[in-house]
Amino acid sequence: MTAIRYRTLGILMAGIAGLSFLVAAGPAEAGDGLAPDRRTGSIAGRITFATVADDEFFELTDAVVYLTGEGLADLPGAAQADPAVARLDQIDYTFVPRVLAVVVGTELRFHNSDSELHNIHTVARGRHANRMFNRSQLPGSTFNETFEQPDSILVSCDIHSQMIAHILVLPNSFHTMPVEDGSYSLAGVPPGRYELTAWHEFFGRATVPVMVVSGAVTAVDVAFSDPLE
Repeated sequence: MTAIRYRTLGILMAGIAGLSFLVAAGPAEAGDGLAPDRRTGSIAGRITFATVADDEFFELTDAVVYLTGEGLADLPGAAQADPAVARLDQIDYTFVPRVLAVVVGTELRFHNSDSELHNIHTVARGRHANRMFNRSQLPGSTFNETFEQPDSILVSCDIHSQMIAHILVLPNSFHTMPVEDGSYSLAGVPPGRYELTAWHEFFGRATVPVMVVSGAVTAVDVAFSDPLE
């Protein structure tokens, strides 16, 4: 792990490549039990880094892919349903997970699994729409917080400077994180026009328009360009 893992986010810059559409399935058969206005489509693709030096290390699995658009917040999004309580732990002087995506209103549990004192210092990187805090946390202790507005939040420990995490508070349940090869998928999306955003702590955001068709897969690949300075 190089020192670049701990840079503060700067100006958001990202490149976009490989936007395409692929029909993967035909219309649902009659009698399938789904009314036409209830049928859904999917989005799938791959996240890549366009230009990364050999001596720099970035994790594709730290990216977050999410969908925004009218009406999505009112849908259950069962395929990407979030837990009632999300958890950000502190294990071996590391926040686990390093990147956490939650839906607005989700209860977020902070836990200290280490045997030493930590502190949770949050800084809004987005809309500054939620209350930020800076509080110590004793070994083995737990406290809960809820973020009620979409936001991008940097989490650090002032006692141990190597401890960094990011919380993305998103407006709906249509989000996911890529697997190791960068591939991702979002299922159960109602037909319509939306915006798909890929976020990474070292590359910022890349946003592209997408159109989801009932019974089809919309293929969207996103390539991040140079890392943030």
